[in-house]
Amino acid sequence: MPMTRLMSTIKSVCSLNRRREFDELLRRSAPTKQDSLLDIGSGDGYWTSYFAQYAGRTVGLEPDPEALGLARKLHGRNITFQQGFAEELPFEDSSFDCVVSVSCFEHFRDAQQALDECYRVLKPGGRLAISVDSLLPQNSSSEFRSWHSKKYFVTEYFPEKRLAAMFQQSGFRPAKEPVTHLLNSQRSARIREHFLRNPRRWLPAFPLLYSLVLYFDRREPDMPGQVLVTTAFKPPIPDHEAFSKRSGHSRPEVSSPPFAAPLASN
Repeated sequence: MPMTRLMSTIKSVCSLNRRREFDELLRRSAPTKQDSLLDIGSGDGYWTSYFAQYAGRTVGLEPDPEALGLARKLHGRNITFQQGFAEELPFEDSSFDCVVSVSCFEHFRDAQQALDECYRVLKPGGRLAISVDSLLPQNSSSEFRSWHSKKYFVTEYFPEKRLAAMFQQSGFRPAKEPVTHLLNSQRSARIREHFLRNPRRWLPAFPLLYSLVLYFDRREPDMPGQVLVTTAFKPPIPDHEAFSKRSGHSRPEVSSPPFAAPLASN
């Protein structure tokens, strides 16, 4: 078990972008001990266990039985790990305050259906925070995209506008905070590409490579990021709808006077 835990840690930590993704997702989702949190695509549970340090009830969803078994062995004391697919979440409506996902939507069979399901299981006012791969002609070569999609079983890469349209289709309200672009420098992207192709060869140099990626992303941002982190919200129930659900009665419609001011939009 100690060796298994060590290998899981190395696999998760020795990434040129994953730690920054987690930090951004944690900041954006802002879970508290009063919140229930769902991590979609929890894998071996490494990052789920970190979310659980801040949230209350924490559930990790993972379709792969092997990864699920490992997660339960390594992190199963305070976290519920459940098998299932994002397109058919095995949870009741309005079950969670937060839904997070660390670079998983690009692997789903139907990302739009997965977003619809996220909307369904979130409570009104609940928060969705996800990171996605966004390899595009503006930030990567066609040869690397082809290699990456086959290596990591990617079904779709997401530009920022595509994500915004998908959120809107599912009913989400986008966050006011701009999308975060990681690996948004040509130099940092090239470093990541070399590292992904041969991680064992470059592992001894990982601390240096990670520092260089951080430096170039801060000092030389010159393209859309290869990884995006974004947030959306499920709109809260309006007061009159909450009243109707509690009382079982419909509130009669009242026509606005012709001089009524328009409602402000967010």
